[in-house]
Amino acid sequence: MLYLRVTILLLFFIIPQIFRYHRIKKSTGRAGTAGWAQAKEIQKAGLYKIKGFIVGMHGKKPVTVEIESSGLVLSPAGGGKTVSFVIPALCHNSMNMIVPDLKGTLACMTQGIRHKKHKNQIIKVNPAGLYADILGDSACYNPLQILIDDWNNPKLRNQLFSDAGSMAHQLCPGPPRAGEQYWRNGARKFLVFAFVYLVITETNPTLSKALCLLSDSEALISALREAAASKHLNGDLQRLAKDFLRKLDQGDPKQIESFREGAVQTLEVFSPSGVLAENTSKCDFRFSDLKKKKMTVYLIADPTRIGIFAPWLGLLSWCALTELIRTQGDQRTCFLCDEITNFKIEGLPSLLTLAREYKIILWLIVQELEQWAQVYGRESLETLLSQTEAKIIMGVRSHKTCQLISDMLGEETIKSLNYSLGRTFFDPVNRSMQESPRRLLTADEVRRTEKTLLFVGRVRPIKLDQIGFHEINSFSCQVGINPLFGKKYKGKTKLRL
Repeated sequence: MLYLRVTILLLFFIIPQIFRYHRIKKSTGRAGTAGWAQAKEIQKAGLYKIKGFIVGMHGKKPVTVEIESSGLVLSPAGGGKTVSFVIPALCHNSMNMIVPDLKGTLACMTQGIRHKKHKNQIIKVNPAGLYADILGDSACYNPLQILIDDWNNPKLRNQLFSDAGSMAHQLCPGPPRAGEQYWRNGARKFLVFAFVYLVITETNPTLSKALCLLSDSEALISALREAAASKHLNGDLQRLAKDFLRKLDQGDPKQIESFREGAVQTLEVFSPSGVLAENTSKCDFRFSDLKKKKMTVYLIADPTRIGIFAPWLGLLSWCALTELIRTQGDQRTCFLCDEITNFKIEGLPSLLTLAREYKIILWLIVQELEQWAQVYGRESLETLLSQTEAKIIMGVRSHKTCQLISDMLGEETIKSLNYSLGRTFFDPVNRSMQESPRRLLTADEVRRTEKTLLFVGRVRPIKLDQIGFHEINSFSCQVGINPLFGKKYKGKTKLRL
């Protein structure tokens, strides 16, 4: 009889009460369903496969991402982006790469593993001759070669003027204020004339020769008069030359002089006595080769002369992307661009939506989103955030960006237990359960977190631990010494590949 009573009590009172208790404590998700991705979800998304780009560690397993178009890495100075993402990407991925290297250290540390392990031909474009004892001689690249190709191919001559205009826009980008647009356009017209005239008349046109032509008033007027009688390009060159001559004779000479001076100032970094003149005088390689064979190209700048090298880096990056888009081939190419906001690539935001079709992978690495807005325009910031397949956050310091990341993480629904003490000391204590929304991480928690945050595809956000290349056994012994420190990074091995 006692056994029957206990059974009834369990079946009809205690067990139902337990189920009701757990049902009440379980969140309904009405206020938000955000949450961190768990191991099963990460496994299902294929992020535990050792393929693609290493992002960090989830527990004891490495997490990697494979993208087909573009990705964003957001990390302030000292946030670990170079040690934990850039160098592991160069060590682990065998795909062809273009690497703007603002200090020259990436080439020193990774050229060996790129050549020996991945069988890549290594091209180092190093006008300043940084670390020549480690990197050897510099390769040369003449940006005007794209225009020379147009002129030498009768089928492409109708593109010569448009390509010259695009190159002029790259060298002389849009002004920060709309009122300056008129003057920039005038300077670009002089640049276009100099480029097209030299390509048609010179055997080896260079940017230095274009600077000399625009700097010499007598030589420029002589070239304008010669072009005014030319029938090349269905009279386009003639039309441009006659327009300049008419404005010189009938217009405001000071206005024309300001246009010419703007073009001269734009090309001043390629002066014949400078470090860029010889390096841009010929082509030892073509970026289009990246679509045909295994190659890695390092574009090495001198950080102490960034004012000179930033326009050069932007121009060569534009040339690289232009050649890759126009070349058919099976090889995928990764543009691994650290510090993308230190120079500008004309048309880069719009390329984010097109890169996949041309088998180009863009990794854009920035310290702060506000820097991107200043260089590429605030309207392009939404394009950057919406068109990047993967977003890797390695620390944020700006409150505005912290708030944005907090919004991206979303809100979860939490259950809170409330107590009511009554009006007097003798009243009973009542309990009630309520649901309320809570951000997965507040802006302050985003600022203070030491974890790497990963947004990829439809997977819920993933919280990861950083892992440096020196903590991966197969990389730590193959990566070269950083010449700025003179010794190898050391760390306890956390991952064996």
